[in-house]
Amino acid sequence: MQMTLQILSFIQLSDSQKDLIRKSGDCHINCLRPKEAAVHYGQIDVLLGYDAQMDMDAFLPQMPNLKWIHTYSAGVERLLANENFRRSDILLTNSRGIHGIPMAEHILGTMLSFSRCLIEAWENQKAHQWKRLTAPDELYGKTAAVVGLGSIGREVSKHLKNVGMRVVAVKRKKTTEPFVDELFDTEHLGEALSKADYVIVALPLTPQTHQLFDSRAFNMMKETAFFINVSRGDVVNEDDLVDALSSKRIRGASLDVFAEEPLPEDSPLWDVENLYITPHHSSISPMYLDRSLKIFRNNLQIFPQRIGMLNVVDKMRGY
Repeated sequence: MQMTLQILSFIQLSDSQKDLIRKSGDCHINCLRPKEAAVHYGQIDVLLGYDAQMDMDAFLPQMPNLKWIHTYSAGVERLLANENFRRSDILLTNSRGIHGIPMAEHILGTMLSFSRCLIEAWENQKAHQWKRLTAPDELYGKTAAVVGLGSIGREVSKHLKNVGMRVVAVKRKKTTEPFVDELFDTEHLGEALSKADYVIVALPLTPQTHQLFDSRAFNMMKETAFFINVSRGDVVNEDDLVDALSSKRIRGASLDVFAEEPLPEDSPLWDVENLYITPHHSSISPMYLDRSLKIFRNNLQIFPQRIGMLNVVDKMRGY
């Protein structure tokens, strides 16, 4: 006889969201913050929350019945930092695939702000100065290198092709991609970087991608290149990026993610010329939670069989 699943969400859900979950499987759902939920840990079968909320060192001993974790985020590195969890039979699914549209729009907006000198125009406006902008340019006909071609990278490529850009991309294995003009495997990253006017990073954080973008990578780029990271802060060596910008080795950059968040007030990144900083919000959208829960509800319907579930994470590979 199938047992009623005890589900705990660390994020408050609306009544309609909870009703849709109940219709997808035999379950009881509570929405509580981690500290408030501690008294229920012993009964929990399924846990919902962001990767940053998942303290597996504390949770695993207190959740003997835990069978499945679904993260509202795509990144799962905090969860996978716990070796006991990695080696356990607990199923892990994430929200990969829901971030593409808002992140692609964020990236395109950043590129347009840079190419059309909109930040410079805003500074002139604040100073009440009517001045010609330095060098407005077009995206049309320029080359973008998209490093990482998962759901985010594909959506970015689609948006960039739609404004007339040439798209080169880098991924682990070569496949046919509809919005990519030239595809490189990871061994030929440098060749892709050398062609690009804009470099967009959309990689998962793994041991192989940790600080992949360092002085060596920046030296492979054009001096006119603009670098964008929306993936994970630790994919970039931030000191090397500061050096590359300060020495004008590359022309500009935009960071939405950082090795330490919130970014410390004394970080040298704040004062670097031609660096745009946003507070890890490129994926934010009013549709975010509903999109994540749609994945979860689909999986809840077939969880007893564990066959055909979406976004199952290979815990040993890291994504």
